[in-house]
Amino acid sequence: MGFKDILVHVDASEAGQVRLLRGADLAARHGARLSALHVRERSIAQQRRLKASELGLMPGGQAGSLRATIESELDEQADMLHAMLADLGRQRGVEVEWQGADGRARVIVPQRARYADLSIVGHDPLEDIDLPEEYSFAETVLFTTGRPVLIMPPGGGSDVDSLPGECPLGRRVALAWNGSPACARTLSAALPLIECAQSTVVLVMDSDEPDHPEQLAPTVVLDHLRRHAVNVEMRTLARRGVPAGNELQGVALEEGADILIAGAHGRAMLWEKLLGGVTRTLLAEMKLPLVMCS
Repeated sequence: MGFKDILVHVDASEAGQVRLLRGADLAARHGARLSALHVRERSIAQQRRLKASELGLMPGGQAGSLRATIESELDEQADMLHAMLADLGRQRGVEVEWQGADGRARVIVPQRARYADLSIVGHDPLEDIDLPEEYSFAETVLFTTGRPVLIMPPGGGSDVDSLPGECPLGRRVALAWNGSPACARTLSAALPLIECAQSTVVLVMDSDEPDHPEQLAPTVVLDHLRRHAVNVEMRTLARRGVPAGNELQGVALEEGADILIAGAHGRAMLWEKLLGGVTRTLLAEMKLPLVMCS
């Protein structure tokens, strides 16, 4: 069936531009409209310059023109991204839409993401002076939209991508599966990715717990997916004393996957403190793009 409406959050950082490139590739493959959402807000570096001005750490004349300079920089960044979107639309032959907004990305992006089949956002647990916050808002988008989110790791690529932006996503997909409602929701939301992929590998962690009569065998999901896509295989992962999130990502990369689909485990209202262990590891130590849905 494919995605028909893809939203990508863009900013002036290199990772923000890579997200736009990846979004254009996905939109072309799915025949979707690509909407680029740019929220006009000051980056960390710009905020620091203003703070230095307010503390009197620069001459008065410079301080007086600083705000105008920063506003001009924001205009130039928006114009650059808008032009990049238009060029990608022509090159990829996809319908594009520019969405400009004033405010805070952590508020505006989740609102817009509720009206897209798939939203693409960045995630970096470390500080980036080109981003407007001291932390990523990917978890906020994930747990407040109810729609599938493609979360890009720092740099916008994965360990297997030497040239970020030049390796289209979604050709080889890995699905982390444990039969939980969170996994089922994410599978349903991300099914268009699997249907368009060249191959899919289902990753199942070997469990030390005794079998439960009510729990179906993992092969059931394999049969279900083969109704939707070709070249679907399963791999059982042995527990080796490393965090499950790291094991899942490592095996996904071994299989050549460029996206890992995984359910987001946690309580939406208290996600900041109660993220599931696997979800926390996946987000804290990202090695490849993740598609998640809460």
